[in-house]
Amino acid sequence: MLVRGCRVSAPIRQPWGGACRIVEWIDTTGQISRRVVAENVTPDEVRATIDRHVEGRKYMLYDDERAPRQTLPRR
Repeated sequence: MLVRGCRVSAPIRQPWGGACRIVEWIDTTGQISRRVVAENVTPDEVRATIDRHVEGRKYMLYDDERAPRQTLPRR
């Protein structure tokens, strides 16, 4: 999968112990996607996470299938 950009958050501490990170990326059409990964994720694992991503249901305040996709304009 080709992406326009990707970022990985700083570790997010869990109240019950352990930590995770959020991987966020934008594909070539401007679609934003996010996944939660382990705290000690490697760059290869981030790439694999993006490659394995399956488009799922969008969670919005109002679940309207006619609503436009969450996209960013191309520069």
